[in-house]
Amino acid sequence: MNKAEIEITDNIKKHGCHVTSVFDRKGEEPRFTYTIGVYQEENQPELIIVGLNHELGAWIANEYNRRIQSDEIFQEGNYYSGFLDGFEVCFRVVAEKYKREFMLSCNWLYKDTNYPALQLIYPSVNGVWPWHKDASENFKSLQPSFQDISAW
Repeated sequence: MNKAEIEITDNIKKHGCHVTSVFDRKGEEPRFTYTIGVYQEENQPELIIVGLNHELGAWIANEYNRRIQSDEIFQEGNYYSGFLDGFEVCFRVVAEKYKREFMLSCNWLYKDTNYPALQLIYPSVNGVWPWHKDASENFKSLQPSFQDISAW
């Protein structure tokens, strides 16, 4: 294993997951944060958060892991509080093609894309969900849909 892989496995052993944040210096791809090891340790989906800065994305990923470790189960279509102050979030299943492209450390850990993953979806600061007719194109591009058929 290389240095990064050792760090990932050490964090999974110590915390139940590793959190990775990625951003494109050119600004062409969305920034994102995701968990590695939640499925291995808790048999629950990995999580990816798209479009938020790495500090907030990492906090949300760690909160997701903490809540999973406390036996909370997150399901697609339900709304949950406690991740973003004053706003609920929901989850959508991540399509394999997005796991393959964006969740590289999970692909390394599981040796493929045969693991469940959820995308955390959040509303705009005005409370507009990305699939709503009032959602701006800028907001939709900040948080693209990672489902087989785009939800927005």
